[in-house]
Amino acid sequence: MPYELTWEPEGVYWKYTGDLTGQEILEATNLIYGDSRFDDLRYKLVDFMEMENIIMTRDDVALIAYQHRAAELSNPSVSTAIVMRPGCNLAETFASFFTDSNWEVKIFDNLDEANLWLKRESL
Repeated sequence: MPYELTWEPEGVYWKYTGDLTGQEILEATNLIYGDSRFDDLRYKLVDFMEMENIIMTRDDVALIAYQHRAAELSNPSVSTAIVMRPGCNLAETFASFFTDSNWEVKIFDNLDEANLWLKRESL
């Protein structure tokens, strides 16, 4: 499985590795947003640093954006840090999921900076 979810007291850390598809992102997102702990979530840390390749269709992108918008209605108080390798051309795609969102979202190229921004202890 190219992702690992770790629930923490105030948030969730999810890490993607290797080759990834849009369907796998949808699956991981469903697990988080469908969990009862999501209602009390204060942050999400999404780590793409070890991702090698990603294959997403337009439909995948639309569904992922829809999932985030629906989840925001359930819990409008989530800060999201997305961590990607410098120069990753997917940063704009992932940032676009949160256009007009009430969620505070920031993209980082360093896990330590993302942890500091979230006021989260490094693992």
